[in-house]
Amino acid sequence: MEEPKLDVERHIKYWQRCLKTLLPSQYTSTDSNRMMLGFFILSALDLLGTGADTFPENDRRNIRDWILKCQHPNGGFCGSPNHRFPDAYYVDVGHGRQQMDPANLPATFFAILSLSFVGTLEQVRRDDCLKWLKTLQRDDGSFGELVTQDGTIEGGRDMRYCYIAAGVRWMLKGDTPPIGEEKEGDIDLEKLVDHVRSGQTYDGGISESFQHEPHAGYTCCAISTLSIIHRLPISSSSSGAEAPGLTNIPETIRWLVSRQVGYTEEGEDDEPETKTPARPVLQGVYENEPLVPGLSLQDVDFVGFNGRCNKSVDTCYAYWVTASLDVILFIRIIQNECTDQKQMLGQDRAQLLNIKAARRFLLEQTQHRIGGFGKAPKNPPDIYHSYLGLAALAIMKEPGLKPFDSALCVGAQQKEMIGLLREAALSR
Repeated sequence: MEEPKLDVERHIKYWQRCLKTLLPSQYTSTDSNRMMLGFFILSALDLLGTGADTFPENDRRNIRDWILKCQHPNGGFCGSPNHRFPDAYYVDVGHGRQQMDPANLPATFFAILSLSFVGTLEQVRRDDCLKWLKTLQRDDGSFGELVTQDGTIEGGRDMRYCYIAAGVRWMLKGDTPPIGEEKEGDIDLEKLVDHVRSGQTYDGGISESFQHEPHAGYTCCAISTLSIIHRLPISSSSSGAEAPGLTNIPETIRWLVSRQVGYTEEGEDDEPETKTPARPVLQGVYENEPLVPGLSLQDVDFVGFNGRCNKSVDTCYAYWVTASLDVILFIRIIQNECTDQKQMLGQDRAQLLNIKAARRFLLEQTQHRIGGFGKAPKNPPDIYHSYLGLAALAIMKEPGLKPFDSALCVGAQQKEMIGLLREAALSR
């Protein structure tokens, strides 16, 4: 079977349309998430080699001004200009309460990331943002999305907000552990780690708590959180003064590998409808003995990923699963768990995931004829799944895409740029 290829030019056209023209009417309900959409567009073009550094200076300035218009006067960013009122409307009515919409955590994360493509971080109200970030952390270590006028922290306790908080902290503060008085103005890292640890379930996955069903997206966010703050252990027996962020790395790897599902094209078999359809083939290890006992090693043309047990395949989970494993394996390398790095990067990944079949699923089943990726086979492309589809392929070392940093969900080169921009802002 001839291996499919990523149609780079087609994807570039798709993302340029997203940038320069009106989005379909279905995006109207996502107005409060426009900052997220903007980041996906900028980062996708960067991965494809046509990023903001190739834009005319006037376009870069317009994008930068649009982002900064969403900056909240008391720290953080709003999701779109429609949620950012003139400064005069943010009146203190006592006890720190403001009359207008507060900033929210996801918008702040995506705004800072987006600014790194089109300018500097010097215009970010860094101190205000870090003070505001601290107010979003609850006593149990979790983070919410925003703080209401009465001081209530709103938003779930899941791992997404933990990840975003860790990312904002790293982009503005760096990864130097706080000491002395710095701890007073910093988030509580120990409580954050405790909260992440409390989300690991009996089967190795991670959820909002150990009592909830594990989810691939939450698992990836938890692993990336611990990686960003340097608390991801390479094994359950890791020693050190600080408690490890996860208690059972082997089970987490096992659970992630189990998210692979063999996919059969509709209409591929001409069996009568009265027959009971065959169950999807779960994919395990591809060398000798399976990592997950009982999982089939049968060859299949397409392998997708689901986010939870017994769920359908979805393009985005190709990212959430491969990114999780990529971060875990990278940590093992830099901590010298494996002396043969070539073997670590090659053989282990080949054993854990059916990369060829997963790549084939993305490129032949969910890659769309106009560019981008759909959520599932035969679905139209959307910005969210199109970006995470590209990200998954970048992790798989797809030709035509830049190297990728799975923990921060941007190109590896862009992560280095963010570090340089942060240091430049701090040195002012």
